[in-house]
Amino acid sequence: MRFSLAVWVFVLLAGSFGVSQAAATHARQDGNFAQLSADRTSPDIGQWLSEKVVVRHVHHAAIIGRFASSVIARTSVLAQRLTKSALRFLGVPYVFGGTTSEGFDCSGYVQHVFAMHGIHVPRTADAQFYAGRRVKQLRPGDLVFFQTYEEGPSHVGIYLGHGRFVHASSSRGVMISNLSDAYWANRYLGAKNLIR
Repeated sequence: MRFSLAVWVFVLLAGSFGVSQAAATHARQDGNFAQLSADRTSPDIGQWLSEKVVVRHVHHAAIIGRFASSVIARTSVLAQRLTKSALRFLGVPYVFGGTTSEGFDCSGYVQHVFAMHGIHVPRTADAQFYAGRRVKQLRPGDLVFFQTYEEGPSHVGIYLGHGRFVHASSSRGVMISNLSDAYWANRYLGAKNLIR
């Protein structure tokens, strides 16, 4: 069924491409779009050319737009699932090098939450920073990075929205903090995305 549908779409597109190519070739030979008459082309092509309407592949743009919208919707759903999963671990204690619900460090926590959704991320905060794509506008599910105890990205959290992020704090375990808090604002390096 899919194969016959694909063949039908190909034939339809190839046919319309051939008609428009023939009309365009004919128009170039005459040197003037308005000189084409309806008797030499189909009425619709004659009408398009007489009005010098530029035919755009709007149907392609619409298909691409729908595809992009569905990708964004799936990404948004994944981001919602990630943030929901991340909040399940609130209160889990901090353990340096920890990667399980018995105890997490910041990057182990991020790695664990993403792995719950089949997304592989590197183990350390700096490797996660360099693996992601920089974002200009924060969205839930983005990773936020900070320079804390050493030069470069040394702490990471998952952005929840509204200026808040969840992370494994060395002093309080998995918790929610605000990016505008003085401590975090002064150490903020930027945000990266691993799911778009």
